[in-house]
Amino acid sequence: MFAEFIHRPTSGQYPEKHFGTISPNCLWVKFTDIEYEDWVGSFQQGWDGNGTFIINLDKREKAFVVAGGQSFLIDISTKLLLNKQEISDTTSAILNDDQSIIYFSGGYDLQYLDLDGNISVLFDKCYFDDLKLIEIKDNRLYAKYWHYQRDKEPFLFEINLHTKEVKDSYYNRD
Repeated sequence: MFAEFIHRPTSGQYPEKHFGTISPNCLWVKFTDIEYEDWVGSFQQGWDGNGTFIINLDKREKAFVVAGGQSFLIDISTKLLLNKQEISDTTSAILNDDQSIIYFSGGYDLQYLDLDGNISVLFDKCYFDDLKLIEIKDNRLYAKYWHYQRDKEPFLFEINLHTKEVKDSYYNRD
């Protein structure tokens, strides 16, 4: 199970599936399923400056494709879009250890997506100008964020994924 960005394939080279609005300004991803069959998907592309990356959930036969901030959870075997609502403006995302939850941000809040395609808000109590998710360790999500009205350097942010307790280097400083 694998997904990777490719240049536009020759028509008919692979079976195709289109996600989002079909336009000349899309990104192409080649998927390889569990039986080593290849297919490609074209993905509606959002704005420059937003994230463009793929998180492969190889244990789950899925991929989280982010194309200029437009985000898609794809079941590689069935070729289906799993997220039930549109996800846009994604700038950063991270996967938990057992590959069951994807945490992501568009810079304004933290949300998460389960493997059934359901989206929930993890944290929305503060405004981030930009947010970079770093890692998940011991049930804590670590990130750095920028609040350009306060400082040009990033602040550190930590949230306990069970209790939702937050530690923030800007708001919790002495």
